[in-house]
Amino acid sequence: MRKLLILFLVFGMMVSLSMCIESTWDHSGVVENKRSFEDTNEVNLTIGGQPIQLVLRTTVREALSTELINTNDSDIVENYLSHRIIYLEYNRSLSLEEGKLSLIDLSLKLGFLRPLYGHVIVDDSIFKNESEREKVKSSNITLILKVIKGNRSATIEKVNNRTYIIEGNSLEELDKAVSRFVLAIYKGIAEEG
Repeated sequence: MRKLLILFLVFGMMVSLSMCIESTWDHSGVVENKRSFEDTNEVNLTIGGQPIQLVLRTTVREALSTELINTNDSDIVENYLSHRIIYLEYNRSLSLEEGKLSLIDLSLKLGFLRPLYGHVIVDDSIFKNESEREKVKSSNITLILKVIKGNRSATIEKVNNRTYIIEGNSLEELDKAVSRFVLAIYKGIAEEG
C-alpha cells in the first residue's frame, strides 16, 4: 500500500509540475474579471519569482464555499509557514473514490512547495513504532492536518495552533476543503513574496 501511495505521489507530482508553468502567464497577478476567476479551477500566481499555475480539483467558487471554523486564510498560511513538519493524518483504508484522491492532491500541492520552504511531509506509514510517531506528532515544529471523510460538508476547522481538520462528507466536499486549504497557502505565499 505504501509503495502504491508513493507511486501515486511521484506520478502526480510529475503531472502537476508539467502543468504548473503556463506560457501565457499574466504577470500583473491581478484578475480583472472576478466572476470568470471564480468559475475556473486554475489560479495564476508568482511564487519565488516563478509563475505558477495552480490547478485545483474544484472551481475557485466551490473552494471558497468551504466553511472555515476558528481560522481564516492568513491564519492557515501563518501556521503552515511556522512549522517544519507537515503530518497528514487520515484513514488509511479510505478508497480513492471516497477521498484518498483529495489527500493525494493535498500531498502533491504541499510537496511542490517543499523545495522553497523545506517542509517534511509525513504520515504514520513511515514510522517504525508508536512512540516515534507520537514524538513527531507532539513536537512544536509539527503541523497536523487531519483529513476526514465525516458528516459535514466542506469544512476546515482549526483545533489549535498545530492542528487542522479538513473534512468533507464525500469526495466532492473533500476536494472543496482541500482546494480551499491549498488556495489559502499558495495565495498567501504569493502575496507575501
